[in-house]
Amino acid sequence: MAVIDESLLPHLVDVEHPSTRTDRYGNEVADWSPGATLHADVAAWLQQNTGGEDTDQRDAQIGEWLMLCNPFDVDGAPLTVHGSARVHWNGLHFEVIGPPGPAYTPAELHHYEIRLKTVEG
Repeated sequence: MAVIDESLLPHLVDVEHPSTRTDRYGNEVADWSPGATLHADVAAWLQQNTGGEDTDQRDAQIGEWLMLCNPFDVDGAPLTVHGSARVHWNGLHFEVIGPPGPAYTPAELHHYEIRLKTVEG
């Protein structure tokens, strides 16, 4: 399997997935409570693409980032990332924007390109 060399993925990130629970109306909803989420440590490259401020009604810092990673976690298990996942790195907390973009060689999956968003304030 062709992959990105680990020396080019210097950032260790935590990819977090919610579990699900049934709410009082019988609907399946995401459960982000402590102990209910699933975590995967992933070697990645993160870079900020855009940054800005939302000063309409609040003082918010907004950033869009790109995360590149191999299609497996640091333990070698297949990595699954959905739009509902969260990524944590270096004290920052990101939401995944849409599904990850798989990048292929002509023969196989090579890596993921995952768009992230952070909002503070």
